[in-house]
Amino acid sequence: MSIFVGGWGVNEYQNSGDIGALILGAIFIALGVFLIVYGRKMLKKTEHIGYLCLMALLIFEQNASACSACYGESDSGLAKGMNAGIITLLIILGGLLTAIVGFFIFIYYRGAKVAATQKLLQEPELLGLKSIKLQQPKSYSPNTAL
Repeated sequence: MSIFVGGWGVNEYQNSGDIGALILGAIFIALGVFLIVYGRKMLKKTEHIGYLCLMALLIFEQNASACSACYGESDSGLAKGMNAGIITLLIILGGLLTAIVGFFIFIYYRGAKVAATQKLLQEPELLGLKSIKLQQPKSYSPNTAL
């Protein structure tokens, strides 16, 4: 999959000329080649473990039962607990995402307020005030008389 993503990055570079896509493609192609080499070494190192896992699956008895929520008993305690957990997670995640969106809205309006204040400070004529240009004297020494 990494090699395919790398190929997509190279193709995107050819179509749009975006150098970032080329860099991304090269990184993913190199990562894909590395994963192939690493995978082959791991398979050689652990070839007997795969056979042991297959034997364990075939030898030991496999009992699979659906839980009461999946089986269709929707009024059981397990189903009610699972529904309560789902609602709790929705409330927590919904609140968190709402807080994040609210923070960015706050930042946006705060930035607009600061920008408006800066504009008024730089152009007081907008408020009907006379602009005053304050400058440092070109040569000021404390010994000169006023």
